[in-house]
Amino acid sequence: MTLVLELPDAWKRLLGLDTGDAVARARQMLITESYREGRLSRGQAAEMLGLGFHEAEAFFKRHGAEQQPTWEELETSGEKLRAALEA
Repeated sequence: MTLVLELPDAWKRLLGLDTGDAVARARQMLITESYREGRLSRGQAAEMLGLGFHEAEAFFKRHGAEQQPTWEELETSGEKLRAALEA
């Protein structure tokens, strides 16, 4: 897929897209935001970025893209922990 994006010069500067690596930077931004929104798993995002596990961990941390667990995930974890402690 080819995506054409027209941005005013001021926006390009603000987004850090006024350099020679603008295409790669825009791709990283799109993938990172999709991961942050939960549209991509950590593994999918890492693969799309061409990063190994540890590189991806550092990349997401550097870009503040840690996903927070949902309420349901926290409840499930709590239930599993209670069951393990009762066993």
